[in-house]
Amino acid sequence: MECSACTRIAAIGEGTNRDFVATLSESHVTLADEQRYRGYCILLLKDHHEHLDALPVDRQRRLWDDVTRVATALRRETQPVRLNYACLGNFVGHVHWHVIPRYADDPEPLHPIWVRPLSERRFVLPVTEHERLVGALRRALGR
Repeated sequence: MECSACTRIAAIGEGTNRDFVATLSESHVTLADEQRYRGYCILLLKDHHEHLDALPVDRQRRLWDDVTRVATALRRETQPVRLNYACLGNFVGHVHWHVIPRYADDPEPLHPIWVRPLSERRFVLPVTEHERLVGALRRALGR
């Protein structure tokens, strides 16, 4: 079965993933498709593994360091009220982390974003806003 995360990583390698932000120690950072939560990032483990706990502990720590670096960059650049973190694997088995900014105008502030219909969450930023956000996150991550 094809892995959508591996497909995104291949596009990063080919230079065709327009949502690519940066490569960190253990992950590739991309903007998620759901930019209704402006700045929502997904960190994809660089190579295909399906169980976080099966990774050597030092890799788990480096991956968590990547997550916290992205969180710091998002807090600085988007100034959310809160950040949510998730490492699920139910839909995409490839180890990945979600870092989701939550804002004062959030329609469901007490619930995970997934309670909202996908049609409400999916939002493509205008090109100039997308480029500005990616550039700001790259600078904040030192890339």
